[in-house]
Amino acid sequence: MKHGYRLILVDRDGILVSEFQVTERDLSDPPAFVAAIKHSIEQVEEEEP
Repeated sequence: MKHGYRLILVDRDGILVSEFQVTERDLSDPPAFVAAIKHSIEQVEEEEP
């Protein structure tokens, strides 16, 4: 089992949108991590009706 964190994105209605396993290595580059999360959120927003 990997050690780390689980990041869960839900929409405004509380419906699961995406889930990520995040490790310490992922968090070692905060700007890249934030950019990836922003990109994921933008994709979800584009898919919403």
